[in-house]
Amino acid sequence: MISRPSLKTRHKIRRAIFLFVITGLGIILARHFFTRPRTVAVVPVYKDLKLVEAVELKLRIAAGDHFAAVLERAGVTTREAARLISDIRPVYNLAKIRSGRLLTIFFEDDRLRNFIYPIDHDNYLEGWNNDQGAFSGRVMAVPYQVRRGVARITIENSLYESTEASGEKLELFEPLSRIFEYDVDFNRDVQPGDTISAVVDKKYLNGKLAGYGDILAAEMVNNGRKIRIVRYRSADGSIGYYLPDGRSTRRQFLRCPLPFIRITSRFGMRRHPLLGFSARHNGIDFAAPFGTPVRATASGVVTIRGCDHGRGNFVILRHANGFASHYYHLQRFAAGLHAGRRVEQGQVIGTVGSTGLSTGPHVHYGLLKNGRFLNPLSLQSPSIAPLPKTMMVDFRNYCEQVCRPLARGPQTLGVPASAAESIPQTDLSTVRPERADLGGQGRD
Repeated sequence: MISRPSLKTRHKIRRAIFLFVITGLGIILARHFFTRPRTVAVVPVYKDLKLVEAVELKLRIAAGDHFAAVLERAGVTTREAARLISDIRPVYNLAKIRSGRLLTIFFEDDRLRNFIYPIDHDNYLEGWNNDQGAFSGRVMAVPYQVRRGVARITIENSLYESTEASGEKLELFEPLSRIFEYDVDFNRDVQPGDTISAVVDKKYLNGKLAGYGDILAAEMVNNGRKIRIVRYRSADGSIGYYLPDGRSTRRQFLRCPLPFIRITSRFGMRRHPLLGFSARHNGIDFAAPFGTPVRATASGVVTIRGCDHGRGNFVILRHANGFASHYYHLQRFAAGLHAGRRVEQGQVIGTVGSTGLSTGPHVHYGLLKNGRFLNPLSLQSPSIAPLPKTMMVDFRNYCEQVCRPLARGPQTLGVPASAAESIPQTDLSTVRPERADLGGQGRD
């Protein structure tokens, strides 16, 4: 028969077990609080390198998103997201993030290590977690290779479709259409076989065409008529587009308040699609998708910003020389637009909608002279701000130089160009920060 241990022995065993458990817990807590975890310092360099030890996560920023919410979707705690936003604020305010951008985040050992946010087409924000547990960041220019080239487009149907078919990026469409919008009606004047050639700064990233800079010169052959336009910086530093004789391409009025247009109803008598009777249509209806920006066709002052049953949301502008312009059926008005405010030619005053008596998204554009409605498409708007005669010799010499490549066809010239103003946004989803040696610091 096995005898049971005495009461005193049992107390000693329990005390030993208790001390063992306490000692183990103490060791675990000490390692947790007093042992510094291994960290990886990063020198943020814009390169496309494979980081096999980092987990990459790409998140598309949705409408209404704020930066902390995007990070939390990636598994970052609310506390850490708040610290990151606070640390980065002196460099960039992350409250300004825009929907549609692609945020790239890098994790290492379940720890947020780097992130890259594309601010615009030319700049991006890179942030990294430093050795002190804080976040650092900097705004960097996208290191494009900019080369001057010639783009040539043959128009078969529309300029938009022909730009896409030419192999150029669609980003080139809008600036080209704006250069010629005072001289060419792209709804009525363009014919199959017309061509557009442009000397332009092309931006390359990782060997691929990523966007465009300045269009320095452009030439359009429209039904046998040649129109050449040159971008020129005058002695006072102002930049404009001019015809070879020094006249500015700018006119008092734009032909159209929309960048992309399709006419659905012209000026004159018509049968109203909703009311059912014939009446004079005192304007032009331009169809476009909901939200398309509507521009002021001339500089002027807002006389009315209102809403009624027929016109929906509408704006009326007063211009010089007795002119006024009307814009009906807007979806919404531009921020800060009110009666008495001055707007400049090309400034966005609202977006396309279908408010009021409307069968679909469009803008009704009306133009008056001394209270009488005119056909906007037949208006011969005068040129404004020609170059002074004292600058013509320099201008002609510059024209000869910059237009010389137009005769060489589509190509990339061997002359590097300086970084230029951009059109839309660059996708920086391929950007990866370079891994530094352990113990290094993030710095410029």
